[in-house]
Amino acid sequence: MNFQEELKERLEKDSGYLVTCYPNLYKKVIDKIIEPFQNKIITKIMSPETKGLFYGPTIAYKMKLPFVTIFKSGRVPKEFVVSSSYKDYSKKSKSIDIGKITVRKDDKILLVDDIMETGESAKSAIKLIEQLGGEVIGISVVYNKLSKEKERYFNKYNLKYLVKVK
Repeated sequence: MNFQEELKERLEKDSGYLVTCYPNLYKKVIDKIIEPFQNKIITKIMSPETKGLFYGPTIAYKMKLPFVTIFKSGRVPKEFVVSSSYKDYSKKSKSIDIGKITVRKDDKILLVDDIMETGESAKSAIKLIEQLGGEVIGISVVYNKLSKEKERYFNKYNLKYLVKVK
């Protein structure tokens, strides 16, 4: 079984949650996520909780960069964060928070997540990063479920993914 088939199988069998339980697969995922960005100037890695945290901190560690969590709203007192709302793939209203001091003017951010389905949470994160003065220079995900139209939108942020799924 090749790498992409193995990732698709993990998505079908356990929603991709257990990739980290397979050391060889997990290492390969981390290396492949980093690969297209090795020669880019990046100052921080950011990932949304929950499943983005499976990848972002490890990538930051390997790249010797700071890591910043994008929180689900309500976890950090409002005076310390900027917030943005969106509708997720299930059409539920959600909000994310980014700490005001975590993104500085001219930061070059690599956003890392497990999956992009509608891209709405990524759009919200980009909005907040730009509001704080940062620039998203890349987005890297394991699974891409975006429509062609949405994928074209995110290509301006240098979207990379390991597997395209329906």
